[in-house]
Amino acid sequence: MNTKFVENTAEVGSWQEYFERTCSDRVKAAVARAVRTPEVCLEHALTEIEVMDEVHGKVPHIIERAMIFKRFQETRTLQIHEGELIVGNVNSKIRASLIFGFLLGNQLDAELDHPVYDYEIRSNDRHHISQEERKIIREKIVPYFKNKCMEDDIYAAADGDVRDKAFGGTAKCSHLPNFADLLTRADAGHSLANYQKVLEIGLSGIRREVEFYQKNNDAGYNHFYKARKADFYKACLISLEGAEILCNRYSKLAAKMAGETADPVRKQELLEISRITKKVPMHPAETWQEALQSVWMTQILILGEQMNYADSFGRFDQYLYPFYKYSVEEKKEITREQALEMLQCFFVKTAEWTQIYDYNSASVQVAFPITQNLLIGGQTKDGRDACNEVTMLCLEAEEQVGLIQPEIAMRVWEGTPTKYLRKAAEVVRLGRGKPKFYGDRKAIQMMHHAYPDMSIEDLRDYAVIGCVEISMPHITQQHSAAGIFNIGKILDLALHNGKCSICGEQIGPETGDPRTFTCMEDLIKAYRAQQDYFMDILCRAITVEMTVQSKWTEAPFTSCLLEGPLQKGTDLIQGGCWNTSFGLMLAGSANTGDSLGVIDTLVFREKRVTWDELMDAIDHDWAGYDRLHQMVINEVPKYGNDDDYADGWVALVQNAWYDAIDRCNKNRDNFPQYGGYFRGASCLGNSAVTAGMAVGALPDGFRKGTPMADAMSPTQGRDINGTTAVLKSMSKLPSERFEMGTLLNQRLTPQLLATEEDVDRFVDYLRTFEALGDYHVQFNIIDGKTLRAAMAEPQKYQDLLVRVASYVSYFVEIDPVGQMDIIHRSEQNIW
Repeated sequence: MNTKFVENTAEVGSWQEYFERTCSDRVKAAVARAVRTPEVCLEHALTEIEVMDEVHGKVPHIIERAMIFKRFQETRTLQIHEGELIVGNVNSKIRASLIFGFLLGNQLDAELDHPVYDYEIRSNDRHHISQEERKIIREKIVPYFKNKCMEDDIYAAADGDVRDKAFGGTAKCSHLPNFADLLTRADAGHSLANYQKVLEIGLSGIRREVEFYQKNNDAGYNHFYKARKADFYKACLISLEGAEILCNRYSKLAAKMAGETADPVRKQELLEISRITKKVPMHPAETWQEALQSVWMTQILILGEQMNYADSFGRFDQYLYPFYKYSVEEKKEITREQALEMLQCFFVKTAEWTQIYDYNSASVQVAFPITQNLLIGGQTKDGRDACNEVTMLCLEAEEQVGLIQPEIAMRVWEGTPTKYLRKAAEVVRLGRGKPKFYGDRKAIQMMHHAYPDMSIEDLRDYAVIGCVEISMPHITQQHSAAGIFNIGKILDLALHNGKCSICGEQIGPETGDPRTFTCMEDLIKAYRAQQDYFMDILCRAITVEMTVQSKWTEAPFTSCLLEGPLQKGTDLIQGGCWNTSFGLMLAGSANTGDSLGVIDTLVFREKRVTWDELMDAIDHDWAGYDRLHQMVINEVPKYGNDDDYADGWVALVQNAWYDAIDRCNKNRDNFPQYGGYFRGASCLGNSAVTAGMAVGALPDGFRKGTPMADAMSPTQGRDINGTTAVLKSMSKLPSERFEMGTLLNQRLTPQLLATEEDVDRFVDYLRTFEALGDYHVQFNIIDGKTLRAAMAEPQKYQDLLVRVASYVSYFVEIDPVGQMDIIHRSEQNIW
């Protein structure tokens, strides 16, 4: 076991407290350096101003974007920290958020110095911003980008119902079932670059590809879209020049530092860093350290072009294993221990940046969910086990580093060797929420549903972007966070004839007073009518948003790293990839399904409650109706307990939701000119909290404004038959239709993994999870007492990690409502 011996395990609140790092002092120092309050970096915004003053309106927009990218690489502040073996900083600070002026100008204007929303004092996602930086923001950045922000165009293009009932920034009612604002202040993000290609041919090889397509476009026999394609290829080449400039700057900096140090060991390390950064990622990698450096340098280049999150690493152990094999097993240039230390340094680098969100978006995506998914395990394309020595190294690195990033995740299939699952169990036992797990059986079904023309060999090569957003890597641009859809609010509207139960506004269609409904079919008909109405509005809003975004956020560098853009001569944001999808995220499944079960049981089947009694109770938020409140909670079966009746209602609402998506996919007027498809996922982030704020009381016992059940998880405290019963309930849901993934949170007591035998049982549990056909599961293994102590004395728990929803965060960086939501989740103590 990886923790100290504990005589009385009943006292353990988290196994993190009994774990001691055994990594090198170099890695320990880097880990300590990375845990700090985030700051901001203004360099990108200032670069935008500089370049726009020179060329705005004089060159095509995509060229302007490429010029900004190149200038940023030429001028950005570089850092090589003490002892680092993998180098490259996303911004000028150790942990900070880059400011993109054209995306955040309005946000900074509205929130800086605000008595509630200011970044130093807000309840979540706090940033330190110095007085000097505040002065620059107020006097230079905000005035420059006044009326020059992308969101201005998005909101201006929205009209009618889209303006009033989809975007929080323009809506008349603040309790809508729709939320389409997450990408109004963001680039595309959610990309999965072809790192294997970079490692094998380098950016110089990709540059040769661009030149080939550029020359082909110039040929006389090509007649159409030549100017647009020419601009795209030119922008790609400018961006690749910028990439080379950054690498050369790092090489020179390392050489300079080598000449200045008196430490002979560090001198050689810096000279090697200088050699490597001169070589990669511009040229093919050969060694383990070169490969790690190539991947990380490519990642920071992507992050310097796109202000969004979830740009992920894909099947990390698969494309890196040949380099480990070369350096450690064949050439024996380094030992396994040295390779592990380099990987640990790589892991630390991924945790040295953050994203800054507006206050409302930060409430949905609380505590910096940058979710750089690093995927290990699974199967090869020909159906063999894919685990290798790098798989194990990643688990060992995560065990020692234990920072907020990377978002390490593991694919599980029936052939996964026990030694890898057991190591993963030992790591997740520490209570940091990592790794999370994906079941190949269900994942491949999902991918077949989304990519029906692909072979089983191709489908086995799936990867995951960000939280749980499954896709075929490199060929898909996945706009995962395009819209949130709250079916708890849909039921709320169906029960109130389309009126918002909180503010009284008539926001939905009139679908009838439920007191007149004589059967469940009447209610479900009203429910579907509300859902179809708002789904149509949400999809039209996403079309507005994506159409405007396609004119503002070209990403020629990232486009070079995907499949489709170079062949088409089209940027990823304009439909360049072979597949483009827009993510719709579902909130409220358990509460809505359980509520329908309550109505069916108590009103229609058993006739123990009348419609008048039920509606009066929920309209009074259950105040004065304690007996009825206990009845709906305790005397009707609930989802999460392997009860076919209860689970069936959740399956019904999920199928109804996906029926609405399928209907919208058939209406091609719902899409941007470049096409795409809507794909569904269970809701991510902290949306259970924010979704609950929009919903009045519901028949399952839900109280107005409280957190709803998150994602695919049962309602807090209602899953009482153990963890395996939850898996069985989830296996009955139509998860294969969720083409972008589902999410299940489980909270276990530390005592459930106290012994070696307990860890073995957890391995069996993971095999059961995959065999049942569930897609995703992740864990908090920490008790409420420890979490409450962290709330009371946050300074003592700065590095305490928890699983928020689809990502991990430092517990002390979550707002109090979100913290209590985690504490109130069912704490399972039996399998």
